Amino acid sequence: MNMSLDIAWKSLNKKKEELCGDTVEIIKTEDSDILLLSDGMGSGVKANILSTLTTKIMGTMLKNGASIEECVTTIARTLPVCQTRHVAYSTFSVLQIYRDGKALLLEYDNPGGILIRGGRHRDVPFSVREIEGKIIREYHFNVCYGDYYVMMSDGVIHAGVGKKSGFGWPRAEVVRYVEDVCASNISSSRLMSMISNRCNMLYDGEPGDDTTVITIKVTRPKTVNLFTGPPVNKEDDVRAVKEFMARPGRKIVCGGTSSNIVARYRTNRSRRLWIILIRIYLRQPRLKGWTWLLKVC
Repeated sequence: MNMSLDIAWKSLNKKKEELCGDTVEIIKTEDSDILLLSDGMGSGVKANILSTLTTKIMGTMLKNGASIEECVTTIARTLPVCQTRHVAYSTFSVLQIYRDGKALLLEYDNPGGILIRGGRHRDVPFSVREIEGKIIREYHFNVCYGDYYVMMSDGVIHAGVGKKSGFGWPRAEVVRYVEDVCASNISSSRLMSMISNRCNMLYDGEPGDDTTVITIKVTRPKTVNLFTGPPVNKEDDVRAVKEFMARPGRKIVCGGTSSNIVARYRTNRSRRLWIILIRIYLRQPRLKGWTWLLKVC
């Protein structure tokens, strides 16, 4: 399955906190993309340390082929114990999407993710496993072009508690909101911004908890070619531009010198093309004049 993942994420720090207690890690391997979200217990520095350790440990181990049992066991034995609460606790969600379209999702104590397909929410069956006393939800499914997937920390479903929404923003309402905004086929970054802004509004601009949203949209790959910086030798300018223009996909030129090189080559090339076409036109009187010439150009 030739696909690309449009990924965006954003975190809102709990009010008066310099550091966010949620951590996001994105890892690309040869055959998959791995997205990790962890929410450390509490807020501030302690929560940030717990969530950072969780994402780094799990990301590194999964990248190197470790099983979920090994990951969870390592985390349980590695996380520092809070001196106040006397526990080492950090939630996590791990989404691994393979190049062939298969996906694996693991969730521990985070709100359930949201899958939108064809503009509607789809429930994904899952199995429950207990590892080191932790209840893990494990999902296996296949992704399709146009799918949206939303991962979130509990700050999303708690948005507005005690303020505009006395009971927060329940997951069922989040699902309906995401369905509505995805109906217009928006980008992943736009979806992320809308959910995050909605949470911030419910919190009256003062989040009562660290709030993180990750959005993924499955799309077809789009090729982009970037030309920045001139060749070392000036005599290589034409060759470099020819190779650049011959590649498929969109073309982007950055920098004044690079722009002048491409413009100079393209101008000369256009002049030569017109001369060749005019000569062909003069030698082929049966052709339908300038209409044909313009179509060829």
